[in-house]
Amino acid sequence: MKVYVQTDIEGVAGFCFFENRRSRDYEVINHRYRMYKLLTAEVNAAVKAAFDAGADEVVVNDNHGSGYNILFEELDPRCRIIHGKNCSGPHWLPFLDNTFDAMVLIGMHAMGGTECAITPHSLWKVNNGELYLSECSMAAAIAGDLGVPAVMVSGDDKIASEMRSKIPNIAIAEVKQALSPYQACSMIPAAACELIYEKVKAALKNISEVKPYKLNGPVTLTLLDSADHCPPLEELGEPVTCNTITEAFFKFERAMKWTSFDTLQPDGYSYPQ
Repeated sequence: MKVYVQTDIEGVAGFCFFENRRSRDYEVINHRYRMYKLLTAEVNAAVKAAFDAGADEVVVNDNHGSGYNILFEELDPRCRIIHGKNCSGPHWLPFLDNTFDAMVLIGMHAMGGTECAITPHSLWKVNNGELYLSECSMAAAIAGDLGVPAVMVSGDDKIASEMRSKIPNIAIAEVKQALSPYQACSMIPAAACELIYEKVKAALKNISEVKPYKLNGPVTLTLLDSADHCPPLEELGEPVTCNTITEAFFKFERAMKWTSFDTLQPDGYSYPQ
């Protein structure tokens, strides 16, 4: 069994607000490192559960912000991790293909505009508002195009509600209750990790109960968001129409001015040929 672990950080138990990546203040840096430790522990719980459920291969995608958040030296040594500058590789979900048996989603957050969710952002509008996707459900939909089911998700109660409505049999580890965009009632990290372990292991033992989340094409896709990741939301970029959600997503992402896919010089340096 081959498992893809897609990760983010806003849905981790204990996370309540965005880090200030520009600040060099000791408290800010220490807070950011604490969040990395919490994320790492939750991911490790998922990885260990996958192997205990019978996985032969587990690939982790460090997908939040810098793409270098997970303290990978603390992970189960049987897994592998994709990390480094996000958007500098082949695409948003590197290595994901139809050889995977399942996707697990750890640390997920609600879509932009979700009331009282922790740091809600990124709202994908499908077919002019027929459907809306978060980063979490977008990952599930791209996996669905490959026939890979998203079998488990962890995060706050708001993302749990969205995923339950889209994938009824998905296993859910609800590790915190969001009270506002910057306040939550969280499980203690050790308890959250235990819950994640139990949910991942059970989900992978029952993969056949969850169908791949597949959207019928053609698909028209637009991103709604705002500069500070909070409402009010504004439309960013021109709508893109393709045969599948995967094609539309990657075409739209490549058109974003701040996104640079398929480049070998993500920092802008010119290397000699």
